[in-house]
Amino acid sequence: MSVERRFERVLEITRDILRLRELDLALESIARGVADLFGFHYVTIVLADGNQTGEMTRRVLLGYPEPILVERKNERVAKADILAVLAPHYEVFENAYYIPAEREFHWERAIYASEAERDSPRETPEAWHERDAICLVLRDSDGEMIGYLSPDGPADGKIPTRETLRGLQLFVNLMGLALANAQAHRAEVERRRLLEANQTRLRHEATHDALTGLPNRTFFQERLAATLEHARSRPERVFAVLFVDLDEFKSINDSLGHMAGDAMLIAVADRMRATVAPEDFIARIGGDEFALLLAHRHDLGQVQDAVEAIQDALVAPMLIEGRAVYNTASIGIAVIEATEERIEEVLRNADTAMYHAKSLGRGRHAFFDHHMHFAAARRLALTSDLRKAIENEEFYVEYQPIVRLTDQRLMGFEALVRWHNATGQVLPGEFIPLAEEVGLIVPIGRFVFVDACRRLAEWRRRAPALDLRMHVNLSVQEVLEPDLDAFVARNLRRFGLSSDDIVLEITESAVIRSNTLSLGSLARLRATGVHLCIDDFGTGYSSLRYLHQLPFDAMKIDRSFVESKDGGLGSAPIVRMLIQLARSYGIDVVAEGVETPRQAEELIALDCEYAQGFHFYRPMGADAVVALLDSTIAVAAS
Repeated sequence: MSVERRFERVLEITRDILRLRELDLALESIARGVADLFGFHYVTIVLADGNQTGEMTRRVLLGYPEPILVERKNERVAKADILAVLAPHYEVFENAYYIPAEREFHWERAIYASEAERDSPRETPEAWHERDAICLVLRDSDGEMIGYLSPDGPADGKIPTRETLRGLQLFVNLMGLALANAQAHRAEVERRRLLEANQTRLRHEATHDALTGLPNRTFFQERLAATLEHARSRPERVFAVLFVDLDEFKSINDSLGHMAGDAMLIAVADRMRATVAPEDFIARIGGDEFALLLAHRHDLGQVQDAVEAIQDALVAPMLIEGRAVYNTASIGIAVIEATEERIEEVLRNADTAMYHAKSLGRGRHAFFDHHMHFAAARRLALTSDLRKAIENEEFYVEYQPIVRLTDQRLMGFEALVRWHNATGQVLPGEFIPLAEEVGLIVPIGRFVFVDACRRLAEWRRRAPALDLRMHVNLSVQEVLEPDLDAFVARNLRRFGLSSDDIVLEITESAVIRSNTLSLGSLARLRATGVHLCIDDFGTGYSSLRYLHQLPFDAMKIDRSFVESKDGGLGSAPIVRMLIQLARSYGIDVVAEGVETPRQAEELIALDCEYAQGFHFYRPMGADAVVALLDSTIAVAAS
């Protein structure tokens, strides 16, 4: 091979070392260079792992038969072991060692091209013996050993001359430096890649929700800020922010546990991803709250369509831990105005609209308008006042009598909570849903239950012949309290009441909202002997199923089926059907909201047993109840 060709070959190998991404390919190029330039049939390259452990790996076995490749490639070699056998008297040049077969030498990691014995004679003094060995140490620029190269089987069958060994030494030194530089470069590239990957991961973790994989509030605000800028330049397009709050999440999380709650959040995220357009942006911004940024809609009708599609997707039952769970979502929509400059304003508007939607009932949506700010401010103030009201005992209880329709005999009362604060009377329809939402309904409900038990005990002693019962309403949160049955039993004993004296009412819609998870708690209550009444019956979606699953003692027909503008029953066919249904289950019926003599007469004609409403008595305070009892007793005695 000419001198020019040798230089060209060295340059090719050097380029390979620097160019090739895979280290083994670069090492194979060096091995082939040794074979080509210096005429060897076999080349071994062992390289340090680069982890400061002193371990090296046999990375290249060029020219060896398949059995040796299978057995010996990638075997581990200790750096200390090879340095120990490379005695100074074997060193021909620096880092270049020749170990003739005649020397006493044994290293268990050595590889020979044949099985010739060490003591077999050479054919001539210059002939290569199959037990001869050459080792050239690879070092980096700091002189640290990074591996070694061992050629074997010279093509001419002769021991390499000093000039050849010198050339091998220079070549290997050059390749060692090039290899070290290439490895350092690869290490730096890998370090940068890992750094970038780590930064990308940290960025993703900082801007995404770990559970659902959706962007988080921070990322959503960043995207919203960019969208505000974009919206100003595209006034013909409609951009909107949606706040989505899951109506049933708390009851599911409390009843089935956090794992079920997490599964539900993941399912909700997946359904929303599948529902919205690819250019829309979804984020999870809180526990059970999601936000969507709708982009490039032509008009409000398309925004409305997107909202309805989301609600339709979320209302379908979800299979969570082997059971069907039903959910609805309240959605607030804030259309981005071209004049809006602050993301806080847009987010506040969407949040305000969402709470307004919740106030309309579950599974509703509402577009923001500026009149909602007043309602939001009142809601905020009312929440603060509600907490103070519990501490200051501002609540009181009124009692509405329940009568037997045929003779208007007094049968019992329904306990109704009232609140009068510094601004005046707050309607139950305003503060009870708010108390449920902010988690304050349980202490309020327990206050009502204790007061109702105390009053009933007093009134039963005052009028024992009436055998009065007390109806007390339960919210979903109260039903899901794990100690509810113990709380009820404790207060019955405290006031000397029987479990037969109490009727606990829970609305059908509340049972549905809890996705039947409250049924176990209600069954435990029923086992204590207290009576159960399903309230607002007929307004839900699965009435028959709940009547079948739980042994209710009574049902209340919702006032919406009773009231009408002409003073008669508003929905007589439905009322008749409900009464017949109750009869088939052997349970009592109480009609709510009876306000006219005609309604009472029509209910009697339909064989309804009990009723309550303004036609008979309005809700009244404890003193008024005492007066009513006294007059009832006096009438009975006359």
